[in-house]
Amino acid sequence: MSRIVAMKAYGYDWSNIHGLTMAQAASTMAGHGVDWALIQNQIDPLPGSAVDQRPPEGAYSDKGFREALGERGIVVYESTSVFFDPESFAADPSLRPIDQHGRVFEPSGWYVGVCPSDRKYLARKAERISEVVEKLRPDGMFLSFIRFPGFWELWMPETVREDIAEYCFCDRCLDRFEEETGHSDRRPQVLLGELRPAWTAWKCGVIAEAAAVLRAAAGETTVLLNGFGLGTDDFGNAVEELLAQRFGDLDASVDHYELMFYYQIQRRDPATWIPRRIADARAKTDRTLLACLQAGAEYLEPEYASGNRKREITDADWVAALRASADADGVAVYSWRDLLANPTRVAALLDYKNGF
Repeated sequence: MSRIVAMKAYGYDWSNIHGLTMAQAASTMAGHGVDWALIQNQIDPLPGSAVDQRPPEGAYSDKGFREALGERGIVVYESTSVFFDPESFAADPSLRPIDQHGRVFEPSGWYVGVCPSDRKYLARKAERISEVVEKLRPDGMFLSFIRFPGFWELWMPETVREDIAEYCFCDRCLDRFEEETGHSDRRPQVLLGELRPAWTAWKCGVIAEAAAVLRAAAGETTVLLNGFGLGTDDFGNAVEELLAQRFGDLDASVDHYELMFYYQIQRRDPATWIPRRIADARAKTDRTLLACLQAGAEYLEPEYASGNRKREITDADWVAALRASADADGVAVYSWRDLLANPTRVAALLDYKNGF
């Protein structure tokens, strides 16, 4: 059995650090066993994040790189950042989310979430995706950051749900909730209490609507959605109540899911955590499931020290995570820069691809 290997390669370390040409990068990626490449473009560029997003200088073009990948049989997914948008957050105060305590969202590190309920914002994103599909003709679209705001990478095993901010209680969200559900009580304590099921369902519907609109904009291309390695028993069902992703609502617009099992970031044991969560997801959807695995340690800066994360991902950790993903349809690797920096780990990835 050959499993899918997807590679998050939307940074440009392959050129800026390793000095590879487009052709060399595509050949290297093929040698790493990659079936799907998740890349970015300059029509709808990704905001800066934990991955260096600076495009390479010189002989580079979006179209040229896609052609090089396609010539080697690699399926190309263009990545779009749906509700992570620092530029729009700065320009439009109405997009700044408000939590249950009436506090306006404050950017945390690199992450800047925007409120998902503005249909005009969504229409602009759809137009950008249509342009990407028309000009670059990718095989698929990768919808990332498609959720209500939440810096979930900072939710550690000891985090208490009551300490997590929930969004969004802006006037637009409350107006839409009332119009679309008929519930006129807008008080956060009521929405999070007796109206919790209706509030959660409405939030999940907002994200499902966004997925449907962007799916339509993508035309005939397939859609891969950026999901979570969280189950309904994590942080009080935060995956649905806070982030507003529900398989049953999303399936109509999604062909494949990649579930972020960032075991070092969230301080989890991959051997037990990943199989359990894959089984949870299998019970809720029949779509393709990719286990997205960290290949390198993250969030080691002083501002994240309270997480007490391991300073490295060892070869043994990497193999354990791959073996724990045996029941997935494949893996997505976050990110290619880590394999380029640690090429000895490619052998284990190829072993996984071929069923160990």
